[in-house]
Amino acid sequence: MKFLVTVAFGAGIFVIVCNAYCFSTDNKVEPGKEPKGCFYRKKMYSLNSQFRTTNCLDCTCKSDGNMDCCSAYGTPVNYDKERCHFKFDQQACMYKLIPNEDPTKQCESYGMVG
Repeated sequence: MKFLVTVAFGAGIFVIVCNAYCFSTDNKVEPGKEPKGCFYRKKMYSLNSQFRTTNCLDCTCKSDGNMDCCSAYGTPVNYDKERCHFKFDQQACMYKLIPNEDPTKQCESYGMVG
């Protein structure tokens, strides 16, 4: 039980400090026709599918052909800008804070903005 409370508390903090950037698309389907999927950046995705784009968006192609996408990462805020900088890891879809004097270490961030 304590484990579940700890997980819920941690998830709540994560939601507070990491706001995702999200958007929806409106698939223009002719009246009376069924959508065949969702079209995003010259690619068709199956209805009711979920996928991650090359620019780190987590998307859902809904059954009506509309699509919802949210960024899969947050941007670090409230960190020591004189001692650290951040670098985007495209493979992991996340920012990594790196100390200016020792790139093998991590810096602390006190929040994320999506």
